[in-house]
Amino acid sequence: NMVDPKDIDDDLEGEVTEECGKFGAVNRVIIYQEKQGEEEDAEIIVKIFVEFSMASETHKAIQALNGRWFAGRKVVAEVY
Repeated sequence: NMVDPKDIDDDLEGEVTEECGKFGAVNRVIIYQEKQGEEEDAEIIVKIFVEFSMASETHKAIQALNGRWFAGRKVVAEVY
């Protein structure tokens, strides 16, 4: 839930890759929009998945990013 769906743009993946690259080698970034129900007007949240090459890099990123604020939203970082 790091960004609002309307804030997804062509630069977001690169921005996430660059920021997460501070903690290790980023293999890939997946930006996923998830509808929170079957209703026509159900909320859509954005989940961003980052794959690092090593587990230790993942844990460094979680420690640094979890609870941080990005675009007015609190980042929740965890192993998936």
